[in-house]
Amino acid sequence: MNHCFNLSHIKFILAIFILVDLYTLGADLPKTNNNGDSLRQKHQISEEVISGQAQITIEDTKIYATPLIDPFQPLNDFLKSDKYIFDEKLYADIDRLTIPNQFLHSSYLRVPVEREIITGDVLVFLPKFETNVASWELVVTNSLGETVRRIARKGNPPAIINWDGRTETGEMMITGEVYNFTFYAYDALGNQTRINGKPQRVSGILYQEKGEWIITIAGEVIFRRGTAEYLDGAQARLSEAANIIKEKFKKEIIIYVYTENEALSQARVNILQKEFLNRIVLPKEALAIVPRFIPGLQPKYSKIEIHIR
Repeated sequence: MNHCFNLSHIKFILAIFILVDLYTLGADLPKTNNNGDSLRQKHQISEEVISGQAQITIEDTKIYATPLIDPFQPLNDFLKSDKYIFDEKLYADIDRLTIPNQFLHSSYLRVPVEREIITGDVLVFLPKFETNVASWELVVTNSLGETVRRIARKGNPPAIINWDGRTETGEMMITGEVYNFTFYAYDALGNQTRINGKPQRVSGILYQEKGEWIITIAGEVIFRRGTAEYLDGAQARLSEAANIIKEKFKKEIIIYVYTENEALSQARVNILQKEFLNRIVLPKEALAIVPRFIPGLQPKYSKIEIHIR
């Protein structure tokens, strides 16, 4: 089949090409408003304009570094020290971290890891006061409401108040006793703020007196009341006492057993003597256990007093 093109055909084809070129050119021409001003974005001369989209994959290796700082290190160092803390918020915060600590039955008093015997100062944590404090005092009372220690100062209180466990007369706090801690703060006008702590029962303490170490353990956390039978938690406390003896022992150990009658004291002496001889290897005649009885002594004040020399 022969194809013939005449002049009219050629003109029609050229017209189509011209229309396409004009449409393409019009798309690239700057748009103007009614005043003839350009509506397109202005660029500087020699500025390169790039438009469109592109997918780029970044294959550079990312560097991961483990920080060398342990954020819990200050807290761990503090808990491992021989300190006892009174602070309700700190108690709750530490519990959330699930640190394996032993506690007394209190929301304030915390005992360091695996310890039931107090071996250092009692620390009382205080809240931060928004206004200036003119003076303050910490009052420690016993179960009878008697003041056993008062610590008072002028100016803003410190974040922590240390109490060495001794009374105003220098005597060590009593095991089996319940102590209350009350903090008072006063502003310049004499207005008072009072913070009450919950009652705290002390079950065991270690302290130094006249060149010897003394461990005192409340009888009610070792024996059933009025008997020489061990309580369920007695072995843990006796193990802790034995470990302290091994650490502090030099020449001899004397253990006094206090109760309200002679027969009970002697029965507890007999069982404790076997217990400590099985736990500690000591030179011959280095261990002596002596019964002490005080008629009318309240059972909660019965105790085991270990003197390490």
